[in-house]
Parts: sequence; C-alpha cells; structure tokens
Amino acid sequence: MANTLNFINVNVKQIENQCIDSVITLIYCIDQTIVSLIYILNINGIAALVFLFCGLLPAAVPRLTRNWIQDGTKSWNQSYEIYNLKISDAVHGFNTIRHANAYTRLKLFIKNALLMEERKYFFMNFRRNTSNFFAQVSYTFSMVISLAVGSFFVVKGQILVGGLISLFLASDRLTSPIISIVNITNQLNSVRPLLENTVLQKPEPRQYDNLSFVNLSDKKKIIFDHCTLGYNNHAILKNINFEIFEGDKVLITGRSGIGKSTLFKSLLNELPLIKGKILIDKQLNKNNFLSNFGIVGQDTYIFSESLRFNLTLGKDIPSSRLIKVLKKVKLEYLANKNYLDTQIGDKGLSLSGGEKRKVEIARALLNKKDFLLVDEGLSGLDDNSRKQIFALLQSLPQTIIEIEHIMSIEDKQKFDQVINLDTK
Repeated sequence: MANTLNFINVNVKQIENQCIDSVITLIYCIDQTIVSLIYILNINGIAALVFLFCGLLPAAVPRLTRNWIQDGTKSWNQSYEIYNLKISDAVHGFNTIRHANAYTRLKLFIKNALLMEERKYFFMNFRRNTSNFFAQVSYTFSMVISLAVGSFFVVKGQILVGGLISLFLASDRLTSPIISIVNITNQLNSVRPLLENTVLQKPEPRQYDNLSFVNLSDKKKIIFDHCTLGYNNHAILKNINFEIFEGDKVLITGRSGIGKSTLFKSLLNELPLIKGKILIDKQLNKNNFLSNFGIVGQDTYIFSESLRFNLTLGKDIPSSRLIKVLKKVKLEYLANKNYLDTQIGDKGLSLSGGEKRKVEIARALLNKKDFLLVDEGLSGLDDNSRKQIFALLQSLPQTIIEIEHIMSIEDKQKFDQVINLDTK
C-alpha cells in the first residue's frame, strides 16, 4: 500500500514533468548565453550591448506575469491535494468499498477529482505557455530592433556586414534543436524505470471455490462442512462444523492467532479452504455474494468527506432515511440535515471510536445487508461505547457473526451460538 501511494503521489508527476532535466537545460542555456556574450563583445562593444539589452527585453515578460502564473500553480496544487486525498481514501478504504459494492460510485468521485485536477493543470500550463508566447513575441521584436541598430552601424561604417551576421548568429541559440533531442532522450530513459514499477503490473485474479450454493432448509443460511482453514496449505483450524440460521447472533471466540479472522476471510472467499466446503443458501445473491455482508471492524475507515457520503458511499439515498438510520444507531445529535453535509474525517468533524463503529453499522443498514460480520468491533472502545454498540448489534434483525477476543459470561449468554475455536 505504501508503494502504491508513493507511486501515485510522487512518481506520476515525476513522469509528467522532469524537474531535473529542466534544471540541466537551464544551466546549459545560461552557459551558452555567457559564451555568446563574450564572443559578441569582442566583435563590437556598443552593438553587443544593444543586442544584450534587446535580449533582456523578453525577461521582463515572466516578471510581469509572475503573480498570474503563481495563482494558477496554487490553484492546481490545491486540486492536486484534493485528488491525492481521494486516492488515499480509496486505497485505505478499499475493503469498505469492496464490501459495500461501491466501486462504480467511488470511481465517479475519483474521476471527477481527477478531471478537476487535470483542468487546473491545463490552465496552469496555459498561463505558463501564454507567458512564453509573449516572451517569444518580445524576443522577435528585440531581434528586429537589434538588426535595425546593427544595420545602422553598418551604414555608418562602424561594423562590417560579416560582423553583423556573426553578432546575429551568436545571439541566437542554434543548438536548441539538439538540446531538445538530448533532453527528450534523457527524459525517456529516466521515465523507463518508473514505467516498470510493479504497481503498474496487473495482478493475477484469484479465484477461490469455497462456496457451494444449495437449497438449505429450516432457515439455515450458512453451513461450515468439515472445513480446514489456513494459509498456503498450512492448517490453522481443522474439521470446523457449524450451522448459522437466519437472524442468529453467533459469537466466535478463541485466543489470538487461533484463526478467527481466517474464518471470516474463508467465508468471504478471500482465502482458499484447504479441505471441506461452505454451504450457502441459494436464495442469497450468488452473482455478487459480498453484497450480502456488512463488515464492522476495529479499524473503521472514515473518508474525508461529508457525513452523507460516509453513510451512502455516493449512493442516492433520501435524507429522511439517513436521519432515521442515524437515530437507530444512537447518533441522534448527527441526525439532521445540517450535519449530513458536514465534513468529517481528517479535515472535518472528529468522531470517537464508538461513533465510527456506529457509522459503519449505519452503512450496512442503509445497504440492507442480510449479514453483519463483526471483527473485534468492540475492541478499543470505552466501557459506555462498548455497551452501546453491543446492545445495538443484539437489537438488529440481521444475522450477526461476531468475533471477540474477550467477552463476559453474561454477554455470551445473549448469543444464540457461541463457537469456541480453542476447543476445535
């Protein structure tokens, strides 16, 4: 993930605009100017000073347009920061986006930010190129003036025609095409390693066949049938068997590293089963199986967007329904239209850990998820927030499968099933 962000934030713009090459070109041009100046001073001092003065006229254009160009650059920098922020949101919140099936909407948000950034980038370059254009126009006029003055010296006999031609040729950069070719070649050579970055390589799609969609009776929804779970054919859990019914509240406990999260990943088809099969009621959405599940984790990701966006992930949902769900998850103080469009996250309203979990539960309710997978959802919360989230989860009609490392005996008794993986 760090490599991806570094590539997006640094390398992409480095590919577009090679600063180092520009500096090298600038140094070369300054060196060429000094050499040419020494040469023409040796031909005729007065004429050389005229050529020098006229040559400095184009330099006035950048000074006159400096603030205009800086404003364009600042505007682009701001839009680029916004685009980077949205890219960061998309990368860090990838699992949230995937589980909410919000790819299309997130692509649209990123596309709009990218279009704005590129538009600002275009106008920034337009201002630079406009300044360069007027600099070239002034350069042309300066050459005309220089030739006129030089011709005057020729008529007066103060300089020979050959000397005038030498002055003119020396004042112009004859080698600029060669410089351009060298610069382009160097840029292409420097960009090549960036284009070979592994970030640009398309990963091989992983197809796992953990799930079998069958007709299940008696409101059964999920059956783990003699499942062995693990990584790279290394078994962590063996011969796992249990059934989950519609509306069940299921608690999965066990020591750290026993394989609680591995069980979730196998159910979501993110890890292959070593043995066995997971039977799924065929009434569930087979074509987009993840759309059946809402995920509540201990690291709830909040996008640097409005509360409305964090609830809907770009989906068009009426404000009245959002307010109703906010009240249901005990976020009454946010349940009004003013707060819906208030920015939260890094650059907005700060939410507590418990409030973030409630926002994540609200997302699942708004998307009408049949199942909630809670992975250490009570971890890291203060006692009051923990009690509120626990009571909220127990009150929901959805099927809840909850992983918790620590749970009191009193709370365990409120579940329909308690599966202790330490005994498996």
